[in-house]
Amino acid sequence: MLYRFLTFIVPPFTFRVYYRRIFYSNLAKVPLEKPLLFVGNHQNSFIDGILVGCYLPQPIHFTMRADMFRKRFARFCLRELNVSPVYRMEEGFENVHKNLEAFKEIYDVLKKNGNFIMFSEGVCIQEKRLQKLRKGTARLAFGAEEQFGLDVNIVPVGINYTYPDQFRKEVMINFHDAFSIKEFTEIYKTHPAKALLRFNEKCREGLIEEVIIVEDPKNDRLAEELLKMERNNIIHPFFRWRYDSDDRRKAEKRIADKINLISKTSEKERDLLENKVNDYITLLSESGLKDENIARKLNLGWLRYLAVIAGFPVFVAGYIANLIPFIVPQALTKKFIKDSRFTTGFYNATGTVLYLIYFPLILILAILFAGWKGILLALAVPFTGYIVLFYREIFRERLNTLKFSIKSLNDKKLITDLKHLRQEIQATLDKIKVD
Repeated sequence: MLYRFLTFIVPPFTFRVYYRRIFYSNLAKVPLEKPLLFVGNHQNSFIDGILVGCYLPQPIHFTMRADMFRKRFARFCLRELNVSPVYRMEEGFENVHKNLEAFKEIYDVLKKNGNFIMFSEGVCIQEKRLQKLRKGTARLAFGAEEQFGLDVNIVPVGINYTYPDQFRKEVMINFHDAFSIKEFTEIYKTHPAKALLRFNEKCREGLIEEVIIVEDPKNDRLAEELLKMERNNIIHPFFRWRYDSDDRRKAEKRIADKINLISKTSEKERDLLENKVNDYITLLSESGLKDENIARKLNLGWLRYLAVIAGFPVFVAGYIANLIPFIVPQALTKKFIKDSRFTTGFYNATGTVLYLIYFPLILILAILFAGWKGILLALAVPFTGYIVLFYREIFRERLNTLKFSIKSLNDKKLITDLKHLRQEIQATLDKIKVD
């Protein structure tokens, strides 16, 4: 019941506030009529699974390490959220046999053509690299086939964040082609260990196609700067929030693939590219300008400035009305969460719970003081809170555009140099050919 309630709250409200854009693509590839195991990369604690399942037509089920179930209240909540415990070797070999009971729960869900999201890396790490896949998912899938002949389908799914632990950033969820466990049943009968390896290889191949990967950590900073530049090449409708196109992820993956390739084939060319990027970023920083203004012409748009001025009272009213929901989750997250892998999950959870308490209180107070007209006043609180988010973004964009316009008038050579540097970087990238 708790899960169903949250499905009405989290995707349309919580995620709409927390994420600037969500790209949720290729769901049509998923055979929803089959029992499914989604296999995803893992960067962001329990938020990864919720994001994968938030727009599925049926409930998604999760697994979580068993130590999270120790407290009674936590155990109750996790069960209500379709979470099953799994035991890892790290928790003691004597506990691993308890996975048989956990697997039974999972099989019961799969028998009803349900689904589970599995994170076969077995560890949550916020970096643009895949970890070695563990064998638990493979054992689960083969067990379902061996015992019940369920024809479980496996769907690799890429989960890519621009910044996994930051507010108002973007996430890209993309589903790969599904494959059936039956592809490996013959080899499993004679060589189970080899079948497990083949299964993991197939999953890894799918994830490699869907996940934005920077193979060498030394290229992380270079990749991040080039990815930011690529994002600024694309203009999205300002108020649009959800997309079903995979073009954005493909564009970013091409950048990462090019960096991986040049790093392998020519260290000299890679260093030259990095030097150009460093020169460009340094010049931008020293001049106080933003790449988005160099990347594309942003209209000075005096009507937008008028809108910023006219909308200021609404911004102030919305900010004051939503001050508690704005600052309390931030303060609690800063105080209690020291591991960035849990920042987003904790922030979203506290923000959602707080607003579920805050809004009814506002509604009651509004009705007490303004009668039934107070309902409209109360409804204006979340609406103006949402306006605050966009107002801040429009304000920053307008301020950056104004700075750029002034610089363009006062220092044309600087703008020319920046554009030239950016074009050189783009030309270098264009020469790197990837499949």
